[in-house]
Amino acid sequence: MTSEMATREVKLGTRTVQFPSGYLQELQDCNDKLNDVEALHKELHDKGYLFIRGLHDRGEVLAARLAVLQYLKDQGEGILHPSEPLEKGVLQQGCGVGCVPTMEGVPGITHQDPVKAVIEGSRPFSFFKKFFGKDVATLDYKWLRAVHTDAFTGVHVDNVYMSRGSKSLLTMWTPVGDISVEMGVLAMCEGSNRLPGFDHFQNTYGNLDAEEARLKGTGWFTTDPFEITDKFGGQWKTTDFKAGDVMIFGMRTAHMSTCNLTNLARISCDTRWQPSDEPTDSRYMEGKDGPELKFGLHAKDESSNVETTMESLRLRWGL
Repeated sequence: MTSEMATREVKLGTRTVQFPSGYLQELQDCNDKLNDVEALHKELHDKGYLFIRGLHDRGEVLAARLAVLQYLKDQGEGILHPSEPLEKGVLQQGCGVGCVPTMEGVPGITHQDPVKAVIEGSRPFSFFKKFFGKDVATLDYKWLRAVHTDAFTGVHVDNVYMSRGSKSLLTMWTPVGDISVEMGVLAMCEGSNRLPGFDHFQNTYGNLDAEEARLKGTGWFTTDPFEITDKFGGQWKTTDFKAGDVMIFGMRTAHMSTCNLTNLARISCDTRWQPSDEPTDSRYMEGKDGPELKFGLHAKDESSNVETTMESLRLRWGL
């Protein structure tokens, strides 16, 4: 299944681009390799990601989406449009920064049965067990989001946020519903995990521990995708995602999202997977203090007021 061939104008971070085009190309799935683990490992190494159509059950994903929308509705007025059917996920006009409640690491929604049936269901467990060739574990913290109009995620690599556990750790991005490029989908910089042009980028920014550095802000390297490809290489790719599709990638693959140009809540969830016999990053596992997990980047060190900015680090790195 592929997107329509007609060219559309979309936003990738802060850049307005044509899709598909030389700047932003169409992703190709690897479903033909699902029965060949060696081929999947090669695909992950060569491209930096695995794009799989229909890994989850579509009906289960749509049920999870409805549960998330009901949760948003229950949070109060001002989020979802009261005159529109709940299943459409239409946002109130003017619902922007601070309007949609945080759902990252909130077990009250991330561990609801319909949501958990997808993001911790038998299908991903089966896939990762086959991929790693052993039993697997997933981090307790779930990065569940509903992205509002005009929002996007800037360029980053996940190692910046979760480098203290298994070196085999993989991210699985699950679109919770059908998500077009105009709604805000994941875009991958193909080859950024291994191309020589990224060596300095990976040896500096890619090795950053955002919490240890007391990094102020998001941890994004930039909001301009072409700063990456112009300086280091690689190729930006994305597509229209359907409920059931997933993107799987390693901690060193640069990625970002397109901008949500619609009035619809773009719902997605990041989960992390690894062999169960390797150490986990304890910041994202339930501890003795209960299930409310704290994202490391927001941890406070009361003994110091010193914070580091990405701008100062980039100057230091010569990037």
